[in-house]
Amino acid sequence: MYLRVVVIIFVFIFCSNVGAVSSLTFIAEDLHPYHFKNKSGEADGASVDIAKAVLKEAKLQAKFEIMPMARAFHQLAANPNTIMLSLLKTPARQSQFKWLGAVYFTDAYLVSLKSHKDEVTHLNHAKFYKVGTIRGYLSAKYLIRMGFEEDKNLILASYYQQAWQMLYKGRTDFVLMNTLTLDNELKMSGLDPDLITKRLHLADFPSILYFAANNQLDEQTANLISQALKTIKVSGEYQAILKKWQLPLPPSIN
Repeated sequence: MYLRVVVIIFVFIFCSNVGAVSSLTFIAEDLHPYHFKNKSGEADGASVDIAKAVLKEAKLQAKFEIMPMARAFHQLAANPNTIMLSLLKTPARQSQFKWLGAVYFTDAYLVSLKSHKDEVTHLNHAKFYKVGTIRGYLSAKYLIRMGFEEDKNLILASYYQQAWQMLYKGRTDFVLMNTLTLDNELKMSGLDPDLITKRLHLADFPSILYFAANNQLDEQTANLISQALKTIKVSGEYQAILKKWQLPLPPSIN
């Protein structure tokens, strides 16, 4: 009887651990080619492939979900086993999440139509114009912190297609956006990429994208993911994934 009880307890603990691992969820917004829903409705993209390689290396399991950014932040805060596929690390976010490792990078510019003739050499110059970006994004908070005011010189869109449409229709003069996905975003919005140009590089805008986890994520799981990410960078698997998706290597992959 004693042996039977011990076995039952062991099985219960083992199954509980397996359940905890299998309940991991990687989430992200729809942002091609990093993380998006493919034609089969499944999560796909470079960051998804990186996460899958990490999970294989760490011998962990997870599901993937693509959702609007506002919902993703809510789920990240509410579910201890949730991990964001790519999130910019900022001083304000430093203590809010567990940062499991750098995944990729971004490059922020003020973008305008080529037909916009006025030059902008400093962000303060753009305050005399209307600058668009996406509500809830770090870019919106950045512009507000730099002195832009909504409905005066800051126009916030609900999603990137809307932000680009407003620029092309002349409702905004500039858009602050990550330009690594620029061509894909414009083509998916039915717009001609040849009509726009990068005007001002924002060098002080946070640029490194991380796997970001809920602060309550199990420490052992967090360490396994962090170490596995380092391992696939050293092995070359990380670089091969970026090559597959025709993405440039980051300045640093550490």
